[in-house]
Amino acid sequence: MTEFFNSALKLGEQVAILFILIAAGFVCTKTKLINSKSKNGLVNILLYVVTPCLIINSFLNVKFTANTITSLGIAAACAVVSHIIGIAFSFLFFDKDFRKKTVLRFGLIFSNAGYMGIPLAHAVFGAKGVFYGSAYVIVFNIVMWTYGISMYQKSKKNRIKIILNPGTIGVLIGLPLFLLKLQLPEIFSVPIESLSELNTPVAMMVLGYYFACSDLKTGLLSKKMWAVILGRMIIVPLVTFAIFKYILGLEGVLLGCCVLPACAPTAVNTIVLASKFKGDTDLALKLVSITTILSIITMPLILALAKL
Repeated sequence: MTEFFNSALKLGEQVAILFILIAAGFVCTKTKLINSKSKNGLVNILLYVVTPCLIINSFLNVKFTANTITSLGIAAACAVVSHIIGIAFSFLFFDKDFRKKTVLRFGLIFSNAGYMGIPLAHAVFGAKGVFYGSAYVIVFNIVMWTYGISMYQKSKKNRIKIILNPGTIGVLIGLPLFLLKLQLPEIFSVPIESLSELNTPVAMMVLGYYFACSDLKTGLLSKKMWAVILGRMIIVPLVTFAIFKYILGLEGVLLGCCVLPACAPTAVNTIVLASKFKGDTDLALKLVSITTILSIITMPLILALAKL
């Protein structure tokens, strides 16, 4: 029980940090420091500058050794399985409104693996948590920047643009550096790391902007929205946990690190991409905010199962 409460406390602290950053964006919006135009600028910086740097930095900070590559491969494979499960469940959700359907499906598939998963993995599991968590984030970015982006594209004419996006470009640069065990000179690695550290604060401030501009009270009775929340926070995590533990036989830190990002709330990028591609940003905001609040309860419970 002590370990359970310690994990819950660490999770609560991490969520509190995120909400303080959200509050900063909220206040900046209410005081006119952030407006619609500057918000679009932040979204573009997040997508086209910070995201590639984050991915490249993830590869640079994962050591390629004979002792760890197997576990890293298992963590990456589990991330693939987790996303496949999410994609399979997402096909249960239909809506005549393309903007709503895309946000509902995207919000179910993609968790807040980077913004919440990595800091929490570090708090609960230490350096190994970051190591294994990075494998999940790498897979997350590959899936999001290929399949995820394609969900927003009604037309099939832009497949090259879908493939050649900031996420996949980051992978194309970072993966060879990882496989060849190359280290960039500090003149390049330090700026990349610095820019990657903007990921969480910029994303949370964008979320704060939408909190300030949206009415969260309306539309809370939507059955489809709450079905997605149930799927994101309970069903997908429990199914992935059962597969990882009872079919793949994972245990210990590796099991916990594979389950943690799978049970994280809806990805903040649900809002970012909805804003970029003219999706239903109000629905995206509700999914992200409600699942983030509920994660204070659901994540410790599921992590407790993983530690039994």
